Amino acid sequence: MRKALWLVLLAGCDRPAAPPPAATLAALPMSELGGFAYEPKMKLPDIVTKWNGARVRATGYINPMKQTRDLQSFLLVKDLGSCCFGKFPQTNHYVDVKLKPGQSVNYNREPVTVEGVIKVEERFDGDWPLGLYWMEGAEVLK
Repeated sequence: MRKALWLVLLAGCDRPAAPPPAATLAALPMSELGGFAYEPKMKLPDIVTKWNGARVRATGYINPMKQTRDLQSFLLVKDLGSCCFGKFPQTNHYVDVKLKPGQSVNYNREPVTVEGVIKVEERFDGDWPLGLYWMEGAEVLK
């Protein structure tokens, strides 16, 4: 009986792991990220901290920061008003995106969808807030 049980257990070991269910990928509403008045070092509201560590798809616009071609990182903002030719977007109105190694995208004025794991945490350079939302190893879908 034990031998039969071991054979059954071992038979399942060489199968590849099933992909995670689609339900683990959530659509991240960009408007939710900026839906509160941000102050440095404040307790962040549950409406944004609930996203920490989640695999998400977010649609917005590329704010390229320095260059417009072969971007490997950029800010994803909710609208064109937060992009490119005005003032810098508010700290809680963008996601700092770093793409997977080898992937790049060119700036354009069309919306893009980015997929990856979002990290919600305040980062500072001294007392200067650098951002709240971070996505590393992300992929641009369109």
